[in-house]
Order: sequence, then C-alpha cells, then structure tokens
Amino acid sequence: MTELEIRDSIKKVVASVSDIDLVDIGDSASFKEDLGLDSLVLLEISVDIGLQFALDIPEEQLMQLRTVQDAVELVQQCLVAKV
Repeated sequence: MTELEIRDSIKKVVASVSDIDLVDIGDSASFKEDLGLDSLVLLEISVDIGLQFALDIPEEQLMQLRTVQDAVELVQQCLVAKV
C-alpha cells in the first residue's frame, strides 16, 4: 500500500467519523486544533484506523497522534513491522 493510499484512507476515516469534508482535511491538519476534534472522536478514529488496516496498534501510540501525517507514518511503520 502506498503512502498516498494510506493518507486517503485515513482522511476518509476522519471525514466519516467527524462529518468534516475531505477537502478540508489537510495532510498537516492537527486533529484537535485545526479540525476541532475531541478525545472521544479521536478514540473512534484511532480504532477505525486500526480496523481499516487490520493492525493491532498499541493504544498509547494511537493516543499520541496529533496530525494526519502522524497517523500516516504510524500506519506505515506498523505495516512494515507486520511483514
């Protein structure tokens, strides 16, 4: 899976959970500051990302995600480690 595919999938998860339009979700968008997401929505996004990519990502790593790019990088690392 390419970085672009991962990024698009993550943005779709964020959009579906938060009702934010895909075009308004930038690569460097901060979940809290830029997108205004609260911790409950962030938890739902984290769980959905894990399910989307069939990854068992430790909760402490998921809760450290601050931006879309952070999520992309974490998924990439987990996918590489899974192989």
